[in-house]
Amino acid sequence: MLKNICRSIASAAFVLASMPAAAQGGMRVEIPLPGIEIHVGHSAPPRMRSETRPPRPGKEYVWAGGSWNWHGNAWDWAPGRWDRPNDHGAHWVQARYVQEGSSWRHEPSHWSNQHMVEGDDYKRWKSEDHSNKGHDKGHDNGRDKGHDNGKGH
Repeated sequence: MLKNICRSIASAAFVLASMPAAAQGGMRVEIPLPGIEIHVGHSAPPRMRSETRPPRPGKEYVWAGGSWNWHGNAWDWAPGRWDRPNDHGAHWVQARYVQEGSSWRHEPSHWSNQHMVEGDDYKRWKSEDHSNKGHDKGHDNGRDKGHDNGKGH
């Protein structure tokens, strides 16, 4: 019997030792969000599409408006949706399109607590010294003045 009790204690100690320290104390474990990749588009993004919002599924949801995303060699529409912030203080940031020379820097929509990183295509394009040829113009194609831009109002 003493042998069984010792085995049980040893098993429980092993399980506790293998758990992360934060989980043992009932603390919240923060999982980092993935980086959002900046890309370069070789043509201007199309005009924003008009969207009809379905009813809000709950008060904690915010509207994440649709946007054009650069994939491969073309713009691809990502429709808007209701979404919940992954962090209490986070807010939704609409996609941004900035003309750089004859190309367009595309910063995808994301939560404010996610970090922007340069995608491989953008790094390659920058290294070819395209980024500052011509004049840079901000393109406010990602703003929809009739919406709250995800602030939940």
